[in-house]
Amino acid sequence: MRDAPTSQLDLDGDIWRFALRLYGAPGCSDACLRLQDEAGIDVVNMIIVLYADAKLNRRLSGDQVNLLKAEMKRWRDETVLPLRRLRRRLKAPPAAFPAEETEALRNLIKKAELRSEQIQLAMGERWLSRTMPADGLTVETALLMLCEEMPDVPPANIRVLIEELATAARRGPPL
Repeated sequence: MRDAPTSQLDLDGDIWRFALRLYGAPGCSDACLRLQDEAGIDVVNMIIVLYADAKLNRRLSGDQVNLLKAEMKRWRDETVLPLRRLRRRLKAPPAAFPAEETEALRNLIKKAELRSEQIQLAMGERWLSRTMPADGLTVETALLMLCEEMPDVPPANIRVLIEELATAARRGPPL
């Protein structure tokens, strides 16, 4: 982000409440995790795109989707992903690790990972507020652009998951 590190983010803003509601909707958390694991999608960026479409009635252009990815990349690579990797490694630690203490540490890391994603969402909400409306892509096409591990023609199951999430985002109760 180009903002000074001291600029205040609204961590509990509309996008955070939107993310909590979406993630809590039936089947959405599983769909998000499958897209993350099978298509390499950054779930936080996906929520930003869904929020822009469902709550701001804004479609992002291809250039804007690429800019969003670029703007969030350093935070994701240096903060979110290292925490996720460590949390996942501690899920099945070596037998020599003290089980109770390791699980307590894993839970602290899980909270830190969630907080890092909350910060990224707030960064995304601020980014959206500074991004000009454009002739945008359908939300489904924008979400497909977020997939990192995808062949030129995405498998049907990935398209179905994306369509289900887009529908869930649009039908949710207003914030």
